[in-house]
Amino acid sequence: MCLNGRDIEEWGLTPWEGTYQTLMKPAPMKDLTKNENSSVHGTMLITTPSARRYKAQDMSLMFYIDAKNIVDLDRRVQQLSADLVNGKKVNGSFTGVNELTIPELGRTYRLTFNNQIEKFSVFGLTGAATISIKFHEPNPNNRAI
Repeated sequence: MCLNGRDIEEWGLTPWEGTYQTLMKPAPMKDLTKNENSSVHGTMLITTPSARRYKAQDMSLMFYIDAKNIVDLDRRVQQLSADLVNGKKVNGSFTGVNELTIPELGRTYRLTFNNQIEKFSVFGLTGAATISIKFHEPNPNNRAI
């Protein structure tokens, strides 16, 4: 698994329970376009089901983060947060969009960081923790590697 072209192990990250399930879950679809005309019974569908499009979605991904000690853990989390805010670097500029590539699934997710680390559980002073990062996927149809 790579984040912005770098192996996630650079931050000491390992996907935690539910991460792959969240990524593999089909994206929600937008509602069909309808016409609630009062001169006809029921509802008229303006479009065909095959023309449906995906809706943007939010997702939370869980990771295990490992460091040498609690100080190193804090440094890694701060660096990860800064890297997520900046996103991928293209032509010398940061885009704010993070590319999470999963070779096993043959997909690259283009996600923005919601500036929110939802859950953060430290295991004592060992330098290990679990972390839940909230992302926004503006276009679930854009997952090609």
